Amino acid sequence: MKKGFIKLVAAALAGMCLLSGCNSLPNGSNGPVEVPTTIKADFTQKEKKGNWIKYGDCKVTLKDGTAVITDRTASNTGIAIPCENYRGNTVKAYVKASSANDSMTLSLKYEFYGNVSYVNIAAGQADEAGITEITGTIQIPDNAQNAMVYLEASDVRDITVSEMEVSIEGEFNNLTGTPVESLEDPSKTASLAAAYADYFKFGVASPATVMTNKNDSFRKLLKTQFNSVTPENELKPDSVLDAAKCKADPAKYNEAPAIHFDAAKPILDYCKKNNIPMRGHTLVWYSQTPSWFFYENYDVNGQLASRELMLKRMESYIDQVTNWCEKNYPGVIYAWDVVNEAAADDGGMRDCYWKQVIGDDYVEKAFEFARKHAPSNVQLFYNDYNEYQTSKQEDILTMLKPVAAAGNIDGMGMQSHISSGLNVDNYIAAAKRYADELGVVIHITELDVTAPKSLNPMYDQGVYMKKFFEAVIAADKAGVPIECVTVWGLTDDMSWKSSTKPLLFYGNLSPKPAYEGVMCALNGGEVTKPADYQEPKTDSTPFVEDYEDQKKIGGPRYSSVQKIVKGGYESDYCLENSEGYAEYDGYSIDVTNYVGHTIKVTFAIKSKAPTCKCTADIDGTWPTIAEVQTGSDEWVLGEGQYTIEEGTPSLTIYFESVDMNPFYLDNVKIEVVD
Repeated sequence: MKKGFIKLVAAALAGMCLLSGCNSLPNGSNGPVEVPTTIKADFTQKEKKGNWIKYGDCKVTLKDGTAVITDRTASNTGIAIPCENYRGNTVKAYVKASSANDSMTLSLKYEFYGNVSYVNIAAGQADEAGITEITGTIQIPDNAQNAMVYLEASDVRDITVSEMEVSIEGEFNNLTGTPVESLEDPSKTASLAAAYADYFKFGVASPATVMTNKNDSFRKLLKTQFNSVTPENELKPDSVLDAAKCKADPAKYNEAPAIHFDAAKPILDYCKKNNIPMRGHTLVWYSQTPSWFFYENYDVNGQLASRELMLKRMESYIDQVTNWCEKNYPGVIYAWDVVNEAAADDGGMRDCYWKQVIGDDYVEKAFEFARKHAPSNVQLFYNDYNEYQTSKQEDILTMLKPVAAAGNIDGMGMQSHISSGLNVDNYIAAAKRYADELGVVIHITELDVTAPKSLNPMYDQGVYMKKFFEAVIAADKAGVPIECVTVWGLTDDMSWKSSTKPLLFYGNLSPKPAYEGVMCALNGGEVTKPADYQEPKTDSTPFVEDYEDQKKIGGPRYSSVQKIVKGGYESDYCLENSEGYAEYDGYSIDVTNYVGHTIKVTFAIKSKAPTCKCTADIDGTWPTIAEVQTGSDEWVLGEGQYTIEEGTPSLTIYFESVDMNPFYLDNVKIEVVD
């Protein structure tokens, strides 16, 4: 998971320069205040006065109307626009910047009843001219406080920002002067950990701010519901490596990097005091490991370290971290994610500094060092996402079988960032395969389930959670060694995927239907239908979009951006899809009304990307409905069919390209053909 730099900022937006499109609601001492609907950074004005602030440990110099960000000690340091008064709204964020970093990301940070959450909005890479433009939208929770949009990068190299702004998308919901929602008493909700005690630990990921928060409600929820804790960010390398010491005296720390546990101590202290076991997360990872760690003299402007030197640093780091934790917090950490996300999404091993400097055997070496130095009572895990996909299973097993043969791995961590479209049987089959072929135990380490885009999203999510946990219980009874299930966050509003409502508790700490589904899986019964439940409707009326009325029915997938532009296939207008965080951030259309039928999809598309596709959005498989060869400015026609299984709670299809080039879509038709 990505994180941001923790810095509390109270932003006063009214009266600042270059604020445009003010909302006309009246000002009042207890009511909403006048709020601009666009905040644009002015890099001719100093910090705060120019609607921007420095974000994290870095230096910002204003030059010729730009902000030049240097001396960045971590990848998540940069520049931010405070947007406190935009809570409860969908905002559009935009930045234009240049940098030698491989990519840059716009992210949202906000506080939530004293806790801190981070959500990625959109990412981008430089064009041929070296310029990166990033645009994305995100929903800020109603109860968020001190919200800000910030720019970070994949590395610590300099960034020059020429434009940056945040604006309201759609109708403005002015919540200024409106108090945040009251929290429910979490002690009244039956414990998940107690209920599942005969099967496995029931854990949660938590930021350390929960432990330092003056509001103890979140600690009550944690202690009531869970019996295992994973720190969200506090034991990741960029939180543990001591940049100041390493860079100040690189000769002293050349082979044994300096470390500190300032960020982790609050959560370690809490777990020790309350006898809650912890999963250590994570020792070796391509992300949130500062690039300077891989260079001679810890200087990114110098040469990459040799394989021999990097192996010494890796061993020292693993030794220091695991044994410091055991010495100071004996018995608290019962498992370590030794290596995280080393398998690439497109096959093979992920290209990263670890692989570049050490080589393909860096995973084996990490486990070798962990087995050598970590306490014998601590389990050693590999952890990854999309681990249930058949192709990725093969890559993970190929990578880990030598580690298992050497006796250096104890468990497979299945992250399980999924949606209600994932086939549960396939998921359980993957868990069994890892256990059987590697001889390891299974931890479900980062579970969250995206709520479906259905008429009854919370209810349908709850029904799926019941089905999922029924399968997990059955697998455990059948001998699949599932020893822990961890959900990735306490509440929806604290989730890194907050807009998808993926967890078991609402932001006010009350249990969701998803929680009820987990309990029903164990105790029987059905998830309660809400009072406003809507019966799913089937409608075989064809779906047609030609954009001549300059309107669209579909919407963005993740952080993509759609515009109606001129230059249609057979007429004046078409849809342009651009921006986003990845190539699969495309244009999405809900086809739930066709559940139980076979549909035919036809369309016209063009793009500089070599291939474009129409895909069904089913987590873990994403079957291709139609694929066409593009790569020029010529329109290409596509056609395909797909059968939507009866009982599917919701389904969308989406159009995507194989790279980040924009694509243009026209004459979309979806019709029932069975």
